Amino acid sequence: MSETIAPIHILLVEDHALMRRGLMGQFSLESDFKVVGEAENGQQAIELAAQLQPDIVLMDIEMPILDGISATQAIKSRENDIRVLALSAFGKDAQVVGMLAAGADGYCLKSIEWQQLLAVLRLIQGGGTYLDPQIAHKLASMLKASTAMASQVATMSALTTREREVLHLISEGASNQEIADQLYLSLGTIKAYVRTILNKLSVDDRVQAAAKAVREGLI
Repeated sequence: MSETIAPIHILLVEDHALMRRGLMGQFSLESDFKVVGEAENGQQAIELAAQLQPDIVLMDIEMPILDGISATQAIKSRENDIRVLALSAFGKDAQVVGMLAAGADGYCLKSIEWQQLLAVLRLIQGGGTYLDPQIAHKLASMLKASTAMASQVATMSALTTREREVLHLISEGASNQEIADQLYLSLGTIKAYVRTILNKLSVDDRVQAAAKAVREGLI
């Protein structure tokens, strides 16, 4: 006698009634899924999650009364075993970062195909995580920009005020002697500053230093 597998219990959170009805209809055709409740805002989602203990909350983000990010954070802080999958029409930076920071186990766009959504839900239920490819690409771009900015800040912090002054004059094409005259310092002192600047910027010459200063906004 084969063992009966319990369906995955879904709490459907969506503020648009038509969308909810459509999802309810689709889930009703799937034997391994069961919608145990539906909510039209984040506050209802929190209350129903505590009451119904679903396996997965399928969470919209932009909703009245309480948004999906706040609801996800509240559910995750109280019901750690409940999985949350964001299902949004948008992939705005603030929404993506907010949902993941709140503890969401996955992020899908509403353009996802039905069978793929079911596969993602099964993955989430099994302890996995999922990011829509567009969202993953967006996060990679955000991380790259963040890393570049961190590198720029680190370089700026490594340069002293005087070194930044010398670098600024280098980028304007001033010679060592001209820099020395403008800053009222000896030629030997300026040469020492230039060597230090090249080392800190990891470049070989003044031209590269000037190019990096302009490219990375160091001056």
